[in-house]
Order: sequence, then C-alpha cells, then structure tokens
Amino acid sequence: MQNIDPDDLLGKAYDPQIARRLFGFVLPYRRRALAALLLIAVVTAADLLLPYLFSRAIDEVTGAQRLRALNALGAAFVLIVVVRFFATWGEFRLISWLGNRVVFDLRNRMFRHLQTLSVSYIDRRGVGSIMSRIQNDVSVINEFFGEGITGVFSNLLILVGIVGVMLWTDWRLALLAFLVMPLMIGFMSVWRRRAIETYRATRRTISIVNGSLAEGIAGVRVAQAFTREPTSYRAFRGLNQANLDASVDAARLSSYLFPVVNFLAAIATATIVAIGGRFVAGDSLSIGELVLFIALIDRFFEPIRDLSQQYNLLQAAMASGERIFEVLDVEPEVRDKPDAYPLPPITGRVDYDHVRFGYGETEILHDVDLHVLPGQTVAFVGETGAGKTSMVNLLLRFVDVWSGAVKIDGHDVRDVTQASLRAQLGIVLQDTFLFGGTVRDNIAFARPDAPIAEIERAARDVGAHDFVAGLPEGYDTEIQERGALLSVGQRQLLSFARVLVADPRILILDEATSSIDTQTERVIQQALRRLLQGRTSFVIAHRLSTIREADLVVVMDQGRILEQGTHDELIARQGAYYGLYTMQWRDGLAAD
Repeated sequence: MQNIDPDDLLGKAYDPQIARRLFGFVLPYRRRALAALLLIAVVTAADLLLPYLFSRAIDEVTGAQRLRALNALGAAFVLIVVVRFFATWGEFRLISWLGNRVVFDLRNRMFRHLQTLSVSYIDRRGVGSIMSRIQNDVSVINEFFGEGITGVFSNLLILVGIVGVMLWTDWRLALLAFLVMPLMIGFMSVWRRRAIETYRATRRTISIVNGSLAEGIAGVRVAQAFTREPTSYRAFRGLNQANLDASVDAARLSSYLFPVVNFLAAIATATIVAIGGRFVAGDSLSIGELVLFIALIDRFFEPIRDLSQQYNLLQAAMASGERIFEVLDVEPEVRDKPDAYPLPPITGRVDYDHVRFGYGETEILHDVDLHVLPGQTVAFVGETGAGKTSMVNLLLRFVDVWSGAVKIDGHDVRDVTQASLRAQLGIVLQDTFLFGGTVRDNIAFARPDAPIAEIERAARDVGAHDFVAGLPEGYDTEIQERGALLSVGQRQLLSFARVLVADPRILILDEATSSIDTQTERVIQQALRRLLQGRTSFVIAHRLSTIREADLVVVMDQGRILEQGTHDELIARQGAYYGLYTMQWRDGLAAD
C-alpha cells in the first residue's frame, strides 16, 4: 500500500507531442471548438467594454450632462450585458459538450484497444493500474479541455486586453500599476512550487486511504475471524490522519493566495488613486478614466492568479496524457496476419507440431509434439509450472509459438482470424467470472439470441437448473457484483452452462472443478460424459480423480511431455503418472 504509483506524479507543463495527440481528439469537433473560442473572445470583449462604458457615463454626468449620450450609453450597456449572457451560456454549453465528448471518445478508444491486447499484458500491468488510466487520467483530460485550455485562453485574452486598454488610456498610470508585478510574480512562483508539493501529497495520501479502505472492506471477514478489527482500525486511522494533515496543509496554503493577491491589488489601487487624483486635478485625466483604471486593476490580478492554478492542471493533463498514450501505444502481442482467413467449421483435430514457446527470454515448452483426434478428451497433468496452461493458451492463441505450429484440422492457428478461431472454442476457468445482468444473460453470454428453452436445457445438463429455479426470479434474477450471493460451486455451474450454450467444437476446462465440492463434481462428471461426446476437450486438473475417463492423459514436467496414454495404461506403466496418482490417493486417505 505504501508503494506509490507514478500516476501521482506531475509532468511538464506543456509537452508538444502529448498536446498534439490530445488535440487530435478535438479535430472531429473543430467547428464547435472554434465556436467556443469565438464566444470566449466575445465574453472577453464584453468584460472590457462594460467598465469602459461605465467610465464614459461618469464623464458625461460630470460634463455637459447630455441626456441623449447617457441614454445611448445605457442602451449599449444593456445590449452588451445581454450579449455577454448568451455568449457565456453558449461558451459553457459548448465547452462542457466538447470535454464530455472527448472523454467519451477517449474511453471508447482505450476500451477497444484493451480488448485487442494480450491477456499477459493485463496480468503484467494489473487491473488497478489500467483502471486508473481509464478513470482518473481520463477525468483529468476532461478538466483539461473543460477548464484548462479554455481557462488559459480566456485569462490570457483578458490579461492582454486589460494591459492594452490601460496603456491606451494612460501609459503613465499603467506603468505605476505594473510596479507591483515583480512582487506578484515572486509570490506566485513560490506559492506554485509549494502548491505542487502539497497537492501531490494530498493525492498520494487519499490514494493510500482509498486502497486501504478497499482492502479493509474486502478482507473484513478475515479481520473479524482473527479479531483484528482494532488493529485494522488503528492502521486505517493512521493513514487517514496523514491524509487529513496533507489536506489541512493544502487548505492552509490556499488561504494565503487570495489575501495576498487582494493586498497587492489594494496597493496598486491606492497608488492609482493617489497619483491619478493628481492627474484629474491637473485636467490630464478625466474622472471616468480614473474609475476605469481602478476597475481594470481589480480585474488585472484575477487572470494571473487563475493562470498559476491552471499551470498545475496543465502539468497533470500532460502527465495523464502521457500515461494514456502509453497504454494506447502498446502493440498487441498476437495479431491477425494481413491475409488471415476465417477458420471453417472444424471437426476438432488438434496437432502440436514440435512446439517451442516461452515468456520473455525464458523457454517454457520444449519441442512438444502431441496429436489429438476429433472427439478425444485429453487431460494435462503435472506439477505447477509444468506448462499445462501454456498448452491451452497456444490453442486459444492468447500467445504464439516460438517455433513449430499449433494446428486445428490442419489449419495453423496463426493463419486464421482470432475471432473465427475462438468462436469454435469454449473455455471454463477456475476463477469463474460472472457479468452484471441476469442469470439468463450470463448463460447466454456467447449467444445472446439463444432461446430460453436452450438455456434451461444447458442448465439442466450441468445440474444448475434446480438452484436457478429456486432464485427469487429464476433465470431473470439479477446477479450482483461477480455473483457475490452465489456459492463458488453455483458460479462454476453457471459457467459450465454458458460454455454449453456456446456449443464449441473444442472445449477447454482449466482447473474447472477445483473449486467444486465432491457432490457437485459428481453431477458435472455425469453431464460431461454425455455432453463431451463428439467434442474435442482438453482438461487441466490437479485432482486426478476428475480425469480417469479421459481418452488420453498427457503427463507434463518442466515443459516436456514425460508420458501419455490412458489412465489404466499409465497406472500399469508405473511411471510419473503412477507416482502422482498414488501420492494423491494416499493424501486423500490421510485426509479422511
């Protein structure tokens, strides 16, 4: 929990390459983006015109008191206020739409890309890290487009406009007003450096608190079982206290910003009043122009203050963009060839022709040669790390061989499209995953249009129908998060029904019965005897009792096939399989 992910760090305030790629998501909506910038310019012009009209009105009142001019100025004032209202409304509407649309496209792009990446990449990076990219980093990009870019553009525009109007009105007073700028720049520079450190600590500590909270909730049963609640609470309280301290520091730092800016603005205003009053007395400056200066000074320091805060947002956006594109730039380890063709309907012959394979630079499978006839049930057995899962991963083409070939009905799996290959394969894993939705939706996951009669028949065949029928709404019962209210065995039965509805020609059972009690396993074994007829199936199991009826038992050790044959043949041979089987049999008696 204490190891901080680099997601908490900030990057450069501006990275042209990252910015260019981010703005690429805006290009499809460039007309709306340009319209938003135009409206920002209109709002800025209105903000500059309103105090100017007000100063002109003061000069008219203190001068000849021309009623017609005052009426014209009043009408212009009202007109500009109305224009500013609609321009502001349109600006916020367009910016909000644009930011949300960019986030929508970005999340879609990331999700679509992640679907093409190899399972090994997800395992290496971790789901939490990837979710941080999709949720946190994309949210920062939303702020970047919603507040960052438009805020910077608006503040720079109003700052330039204020400086221009002040210099045009009276360059002497403008220079006097700018005398406090070195103090302002120095303060903001120091404040920004402290703000980066403080806000980074706040993000880091809240990340740790959230992680501890999630871990504590997920492990509450274990904590209660070992009466560790007080210890867990003290640990969490300490982490929460660290976040409180960081948050208080951030609030304390923020409390300095506005008073200091207002104090410097007050100094500038007092200077302008003192010197400008003398100019008015000498008739070199009108009262209205002095009032205009005072109004502009009040606005002059706002964009400077906001730009300092937006600097941090731009830093975070560049860092988030870098992390997002890091994911988007990952190339799938397994890709369809340009000339890949759809795999035609298969009978189920599988050939491993002198296969070599490994992860990184470590070879896992060494010259594996195995030939499986259609309809055969093949069981892979061996110690953990023997290469059993790698064998089925190659068949599913989650990974590719280093040399040799894996063929189905004579078709090299590398020559056909992945979609057509996996459409004819089915897999049941040890860690059953159920999706949000109803029981019916989960069973029909591979074939959403499957009729309810077929769904029920599959459930009956694997022995799941009785417990499903007992649920509050039967097959229309909503399954909560990952099937939390179902037992491990019930979730596994639903996964069996799911793969049976898919009706694959080749079936893979990867430790599929390891989490099921003996009685449930008997139900499944009875169903499998009927349902696996005519299908080629591969079974990975540590419990050798589940594969006694396999047509071919393949014993693997350190990436090599030690021996193969039927259960009876291998027992009679008294080799490696005999040793595994008798060891488990003795352990079973001891356990009894």
